Amino acid sequence: MRAKCPKCHAVFEVDIGISLVHFGPWRSTKCPACGKRSITNNFVNDPITWPPEAASQEKQPPLTDEELMKKRLEESKYEQKEE
Repeated sequence: MRAKCPKCHAVFEVDIGISLVHFGPWRSTKCPACGKRSITNNFVNDPITWPPEAASQEKQPPLTDEELMKKRLEESKYEQKEE
């Protein structure tokens, strides 16, 4: 089931668990996007917007030896040297 938060308008998946506070398709749900609890409609057809798809999840090609060496050199600038 999908629910839509009336406060931040995020659409997210909800489990079909037992809810103590519900009125037909409406139930008290905590929004994972904004963290606020509200009465949401659990039967919406909007596309899911939460969690947002991160660009970092895309697979990136592995670094070449030269790129890896440059990265190590760049990171070593910030290491503290023991004297």
